[in-house]
Amino acid sequence: MPDPNVRSSIPPDSEQVIEAVSFFEQMLQTMPEDRVSLEVLSQAYEQAGDAEQACAMLSRLARVIERDGDVDAGRQLRHRLAMYSGNAAADAALEQLTRFLAAPASAPAAAPAAAAPDAGAVTASAITTDALQLINGPAERRAIVTQELDFAWLLHEQGMLSEDQYAAIVSDITDLSASATPVPISVLHLYHDRQLPNIDRVLTFASEKSAVPLLPLTSFDPQAAAYGLLPLDYLIIKGVVPFELMSRDLLVGTLNPLNEKLRAELEKLTGRRCHFYLVQPSDFDATIDRIRKLLQGPAAAKK
Repeated sequence: MPDPNVRSSIPPDSEQVIEAVSFFEQMLQTMPEDRVSLEVLSQAYEQAGDAEQACAMLSRLARVIERDGDVDAGRQLRHRLAMYSGNAAADAALEQLTRFLAAPASAPAAAPAAAAPDAGAVTASAITTDALQLINGPAERRAIVTQELDFAWLLHEQGMLSEDQYAAIVSDITDLSASATPVPISVLHLYHDRQLPNIDRVLTFASEKSAVPLLPLTSFDPQAAAYGLLPLDYLIIKGVVPFELMSRDLLVGTLNPLNEKLRAELEKLTGRRCHFYLVQPSDFDATIDRIRKLLQGPAAAKK
């Protein structure tokens, strides 16, 4: 049975569950020991009522956690495995995990190389202050424009933006940077708004170039613990959506996966290791709208 204390960001709609499962199953084909994929799939299978597959994912996750020597994650997983007592895979994984936790010194000590500082040391007020400083002021806006125009120029070089289209994007994004109302300062968002051709080709190129997978963001119900780490204005202007928190890691949708400075900035702001996913502009807008309503309260969220 599912652990009621585990909060899944995958909404209960069956089509959305299927889409999320399909995405992360494909991820596991290329990265069989990806912890995020195993965690999300275990939650999705639990929600779908497929205990066998949920236990299979949890068992694989237990092996990866033991390999990484992650005692804290092991303690959390132990409780979830115990909920499936009687399932052979879960029982075997629980037994192995219990031995690992009883003697953590003998487990591999290597932690993921990209691990960021724990977010507990970063206060909410400090994050908000730092984040707002990065989106307000002429110099900060110019820096955002510069980073986005690097993306636009790359698309132009690849023949996905003509001279006229590139010039229009430059003009539009410069105008957007001066807006008093928070709007996405994003080439990909402008590409969508202008209904330019071959956006699927652009998304595929950006995903392959950055090695950041394209995620169906609307298949996930954003967690307040994730998106609440940063002010909404920052999310909109920067074109990012933290949508799920998994242990110490943050899952983030982005409109510009090629912007390595932004990726580093998010990890520094939140004090967490971030896993990035490219998202469709329409999915970004729908999720931001959902978050805005959630922030306004339960009544607005139901609309």
